Amino acid sequence: MKSILTIACSLFIFNAAISQIKIDSTSKPEETTFYDGSPNIVYTPGTVIRTRSGHYYEITDKAKLKNMVANPSVTVYKQGKRNYALVIQGIELPIAAAKVQDVIESNIDGDFKGWDGTTNFKLVNGDVWVQDEPGNLFANAYRPKVYVYRVNDGTYKLKVEGVEKMITVKRAEREQIKTFRN
Repeated sequence: MKSILTIACSLFIFNAAISQIKIDSTSKPEETTFYDGSPNIVYTPGTVIRTRSGHYYEITDKAKLKNMVANPSVTVYKQGKRNYALVIQGIELPIAAAKVQDVIESNIDGDFKGWDGTTNFKLVNGDVWVQDEPGNLFANAYRPKVYVYRVNDGTYKLKVEGVEKMITVKRAEREQIKTFRN
């Protein structure tokens, strides 16, 4: 009995903490569109989605929400200057997000093994980006999709699909690119 009560309380606390976003009933959507996504997506902070209208949004909500709907509809509401609320088909609550600009969508050229503090990321589009913050992450994927985008403070983030963590990057200098290619 005690364990059932503990689970029930935990679920209540989890659901109450999922999203505190409220959409004003008089608000008009910024856009209503779809995005190409497979079922079983888990939206975590840092997940980047591209709507069919060509806009990119980074999930900023602290909750992890799972969606079972493929290619869901998305209704976007503006919440202040830079914040947005996404109402995604298959998820009951609005999800906090930020619209991101200057997005490069590509793939890692070859094997992705994570980063180690000085990692260069060569993309199939020819760009080379350099890790610009300390830290390590171990991963193993072949040619994963990546998003590189500018955040509000002018820095760039690199988000590897399937990896929860993001990393700050900067464009490689010409000398670094030459060294990387040799």
